[in-house]
Amino acid sequence: MSLGVKAKYLFLAFVPYSVLYLFFQTGILPHEYDLLIGMDTEIPFVPEFVWIYHTLIPVTAATCFILFHDKKLFSLMTYGNLAAGAVLCIFYVLIPSYYPREAYVDTSTISGMLVELTRGIDGANNTFPSGHVTFSWLLAYFVGLSEKGKQYLSLRVAYFCWAALIAASTLTLKQHYLIDVLSGVALASIIFYISRKVYLFHRTSKLVITDVDFIPRGTSAKEVPVDC
Repeated sequence: MSLGVKAKYLFLAFVPYSVLYLFFQTGILPHEYDLLIGMDTEIPFVPEFVWIYHTLIPVTAATCFILFHDKKLFSLMTYGNLAAGAVLCIFYVLIPSYYPREAYVDTSTISGMLVELTRGIDGANNTFPSGHVTFSWLLAYFVGLSEKGKQYLSLRVAYFCWAALIAASTLTLKQHYLIDVLSGVALASIIFYISRKVYLFHRTSKLVITDVDFIPRGTSAKEVPVDC
């Protein structure tokens, strides 16, 4: 796949969701659900995690351009992310949650300034489920279907560790609740399970069609070897 085609797929995968997300963030919907539990209050605020939080877009883009060479896998990943974005937006409408953040952030450090900037762009609304967690875990799952992902276990482990750090960053920055993180992982897992079934079905169908081409015309079913 050319870089231009990949760029179009990436645009389709994330821009529609981003536009709707920002639309909902502006306060179009009422934000009435506080999903805070005791465990959330025990998690400390760590502004340095903001650097990990913002790796989602560059890591996703780099991974798509470098690791995904199979057009079917790339397009399936696009549709998987589109489906994830659609489900997330439905939740934002049905369960308009918000995070009651503390107002003060120490902006004397670069990390603190970046947190303040992040909060100005990415508000405290529409927390359930976490989009950052959903998309990062979905990417980690899809890497496992790529050629390099199948070849190197360490690569798959590295991506899941990165996805786990993204999840941790949403908690330590007070962007999301624990239930937002768990639901994001669950949503990514469900969408990947369905996507994987579709991907394997298409690959199996292609192999069957290829094998049939090697069977001479007029050959009866009894004459075809079992391993065909």
